[in-house]
Amino acid sequence: MSYLSRIRHLAARVMLVGLSGNATARAGLPTPEGPKSSTDSSFYGQMSGYLNDGIVLGGLILAAVAMLAVGNAIIATFAEVRDNKATWAKFGMLCVVGVILIVTVIWLAAQAATVLLG
Repeated sequence: MSYLSRIRHLAARVMLVGLSGNATARAGLPTPEGPKSSTDSSFYGQMSGYLNDGIVLGGLILAAVAMLAVGNAIIATFAEVRDNKATWAKFGMLCVVGVILIVTVIWLAAQAATVLLG
């Protein structure tokens, strides 16, 4: 048996095992749940629920982006302070404003989630 025919034979076996074991592998999985904010099981209700869940996820992503932006600005300002290009007052002000911004964004995302999901 040549090397190429061995590889074909092995690939055929792998495909056969993969295709035959698919139903058995799925047998123990739970059924998927619908969206958390869905009020009914109709198509429109599910799409509306997925849209609301997507908006809540977008708010969480916005909060994460705000945290990264504030962290990046604070690190850049700290580097400027160490190079004597900025003052410690600017660094402190940026930290305070950044924390207020992060808390506000998280609070707004939580309020939006309770309005959309509640």
